[in-house]
Amino acid sequence: MEEKKKKFRTYLIITVAITLISYIVLYALFWEVLSGVLITLEGILIGSLISLLKVVILALMSFYIFRRWLKQDAIFTSDAYFLFGSFFWILVSGKILDLFWNLGFIGSVFDMNYLLFLLKIRFAIVVLTIVPILFVGLEAILTFVNLYKKKEMKKQQFNKIRKRIIIISIIIITILIILAPSVPFMTIMLPFVSFPMFLFIAIMFLYMYKNKYLSQANGLIIGLSFLLLIIATITRTVLSLPPYDIFPVALAEFIDIGVYILMFIGFITKPSYGK
Repeated sequence: MEEKKKKFRTYLIITVAITLISYIVLYALFWEVLSGVLITLEGILIGSLISLLKVVILALMSFYIFRRWLKQDAIFTSDAYFLFGSFFWILVSGKILDLFWNLGFIGSVFDMNYLLFLLKIRFAIVVLTIVPILFVGLEAILTFVNLYKKKEMKKQQFNKIRKRIIIISIIIITILIILAPSVPFMTIMLPFVSFPMFLFIAIMFLYMYKNKYLSQANGLIIGLSFLLLIIATITRTVLSLPPYDIFPVALAEFIDIGVYILMFIGFITKPSYGK
């Protein structure tokens, strides 16, 4: 098992290194125009620093959860801690790209085709972010069937159903991303796709908490966090409307940070019935 842990630790380090190097190269290639935006537009620098603070906090959360995962006697990629850690790290990647896209969009330094390309990548990252949480949350289906059906569903059968649900969801959203014709269409489509998924995840975790199924994390806090994430996303969208003003944007970012911290607490806190 120690050999397995060492191997996974190496994989995680390589993943982090590749992610960071990729973004360093991206920012370096466009630093001249991005630095111009940071210097010339009022409030952008402060807003960017707050966004970087959020990235650092999310990264620390990811590292902490991965560390707890590696401390377990036996580790598997289906473990809740691994999936929660993956969620936060993919989220980190998305937030770094968010900052790049926002600087390019607000500063009008990129053409719309390039912005659309970046937004499609960002949307794909959103989908990847949700997959680990969906993997855990879909355990609610097994709970529901076992509670209300006379015959218990076998784990192997459930895993097939879960895999199909995730694959079908990814395929549908991927098709929408590829066919999206413009930036305005993508920005309108994002809430219509992400909000139902957030709501679905929230309901699943709340259901598992009610039925005392999930013992490794607090389903109540996680469920409420995803409901608050919907509200926070709407708030951020409204507060970020033109003209650009640093104070409402900063407020939206801090609300975001608060929601993710609450979610993190849910991930690492066991419910009363699991202690």
